[in-house]
Amino acid sequence: MNRLPCEIIVRGILPALRAMIARKLVKKYGFTQAYVAGLLGVTQATISHYLADKRGKLVKGLCEPEELELIANEVASRIARGDLGPGELKKEICKICSEFKKKLGLI
Repeated sequence: MNRLPCEIIVRGILPALRAMIARKLVKKYGFTQAYVAGLLGVTQATISHYLADKRGKLVKGLCEPEELELIANEVASRIARGDLGPGELKKEICKICSEFKKKLGLI
């Protein structure tokens, strides 16, 4: 079955990216799970699962974990500094997804 490019990213990379961002915001910067959930557009329970490594696994072969970690660190840092609000975050995530689609030759 051929999946759409966005579906590949949404299932294979985006949950891992959100999990990495959530972990940084909660553990390093002290944000609450509820706040991070609202920011990322998920439930507080999802954030709890990310923190417990029950969700948000990267699908192997799509990208290197270290590469995604660098991106997540930068995004979390910008959020913590106040440089990236909820509206800007959505645009940033879309930009990141587009870059991965190009990199993977999906578009």
